[in-house]
Order: sequence, then C-alpha cells, then structure tokens
Amino acid sequence: MQPLEGLEVRVAHGADLDAVISLLEEAARWMVRRNIEGWTPDGISRRRIADLIDGGEMYLAVLDGRPVGTFALQWSDRETWGVVPDDAGYVHGLAIRRDFAGTGLGREMLGRAEQLVSLAERAYLRLDCVAGNEALNEYYRRAGFGYRGRAVVRGLAVSLYEKEVGVSGAG
Repeated sequence: MQPLEGLEVRVAHGADLDAVISLLEEAARWMVRRNIEGWTPDGISRRRIADLIDGGEMYLAVLDGRPVGTFALQWSDRETWGVVPDDAGYVHGLAIRRDFAGTGLGREMLGRAEQLVSLAERAYLRLDCVAGNEALNEYYRRAGFGYRGRAVVRGLAVSLYEKEVGVSGAG
C-alpha cells in the first residue's frame, strides 16, 4: 500500500490533548457500538493522556492539517509483559478516525513506531490487544507481528504480539 501523501506522524504537544482525546473517544464509541470488548469512552483518562503527552510518549498523525490518528509509544510495559529485557518499545492506544479505516493509516503509524524503536536501538516493537477480538489479532499478524502468548491485564485477557524491528542480540 502506498504511503498516505502528506501524512505527518509527530510527537503530540500539550495543545494536542483535545485532539488525542477525541480520537481515542471516537474509537472507543465505535467499539462499544459493535460490542467489541476493550475501550470505553468513560475509561479514557484525560490526566493519563496528558501525562503521556508531557512525557513525549504520545504521537499524533496529521493529514492536511487534520488529526487522523494517535498512539502511545512507551519504553517499558511491566504490567502486560512482566520483567523482560529493555529491548523493546510498546505501542498502546493505536486509534484512527473511522473515515480512514482501510486506507493503510494504521499500518503507516505502526511503521513510524517501528522506525522510532529502531532509532532507539531497540530490537522489538511489542503490543497487545483483546484476546477475543479475532479481527484485530489477525490485523496484527498480517502486519508482521508474531504471537507471543496471553496475559491478563486488569481482568482483561490480551494477546501479546512482537515484531523484530531493529538491533538484535545476535552479532
């Protein structure tokens, strides 16, 4: 799929807080309408998103001046992955505007996360999704992520996925 012409994926700034919240809430409302387990609009913490933005861990995808997607990229995730080597970046909260579904925007954003992880000299990009959401699990497998097991996070069963994107221990 061709890159979306003019797409900018950048670190979110304080002024982007409302746009990020809007993207996440839109995705959560869509999931609720389809009875997809996972996010709910009232489960999105403005304070947590503001903290991610302040920490430089929240990203915003902008196309023609319009916010169209968001994700967090963090450098540890002990709650989900346990104690593992510091060799990965972790994507959370990947969300796109629904009118961009099927355009390749999600893959573009994952590609940007892969680049950032590689530039940080980490070997893997990791993420998780609701174990029972087969469509999303398949999406990540098609995007080149390997299944690495299951975990239960705050009472929710999630599938763990990993993709090698950078330096590795072999040398």
